Amino acid sequence: MRLLLFLLLFIPLPAAATEKDDCDGTTYEIRECRFKKLVESDKELKKVMKPKTFENWVGIRQQMCEEAYDQYKKGTIYPQVVMSCSIDMNKTLMQKMGGLN
Repeated sequence: MRLLLFLLLFIPLPAAATEKDDCDGTTYEIRECRFKKLVESDKELKKVMKPKTFENWVGIRQQMCEEAYDQYKKGTIYPQVVMSCSIDMNKTLMQKMGGLN
């Protein structure tokens, strides 16, 4: 748990969760695409993290992303930016964990 909290200090929030990616189309299609990417990203993390640590990570990540994009909470873009933030945070954590091995 301490390692996870230590790593959080080195994970910057994405500057723009809406940066260009390969998820295009309607709001529904973008949301579906990003959800699939998040599920894939979570699967990768589950392979290298203990179950309890992963569970803690998801809670922390969700809270951080929701707070970071709170200004969009009432808009239709909110789920997309929160998912993009979560995907970016997972990617960053995987990169940091790769450097620890």
